[in-house]
This record gives sequence, structure tokens and C-alpha cells, in this order.
Amino acid sequence: MRKWRKSLLADGVGPVTVAKAYRLLKAIFNTAVSDGMMKSNPCTIMRAGKEESPERPVLTMKQVFVLADAIDPRYRMLVLLATFASLRWGELAALKRKHVSTLW
Repeated sequence: MRKWRKSLLADGVGPVTVAKAYRLLKAIFNTAVSDGMMKSNPCTIMRAGKEESPERPVLTMKQVFVLADAIDPRYRMLVLLATFASLRWGELAALKRKHVSTLW
């Protein structure tokens, strides 16, 4: 397990992806142990399945409006809705003009 995990990291696979793969493999082995197919789970590396993602940067209000003003005007509302309404890309892509009122 240690060699497999170390080779993934050495090959450039991201630490978060490696942690997720390790957790999945550990769960599979746990099932095999429960089913009596194996005596023990070889996934015993402490904290190998723990993800530690860096904090994502957040734009300031001023930066959001600079970005919204800098892009093609037809996409301005997408930036503003993504920021202030916390809409995801799929939700934004599904919007039609009739779904949005710009009247305040």
C-alpha cells in the first residue's frame, strides 16, 4: 500500500485524489474482510485517506465588479449571479432571460 500510494504521488497525482482513491480501496478491503475473503485490511497508513485541500481564494466585492465589467457584457449577469446568488455552473447555464428579472 505504501509503495502504491507513494508512486501515485510521485507520478503527479494530486494528494486529494490519492486520498480519495485510498479511502475507496480501504472500503473495498474492509468489505473483503467482512465477507471472509481476507484476514486483514492492508490499508493501515495513518491519515492516508484524509484530504487537506488548500483554502480557495475569494474575490473582494471590488474584484467581482471589475471582472463583471471586463468580460463580454452578455456574461456579466452570470458572474454576478454566480457570486451573489451562489449559483453553480450548471444552474447558470440552464438560465434563460425569462428566468431573470433585472427590475429592482
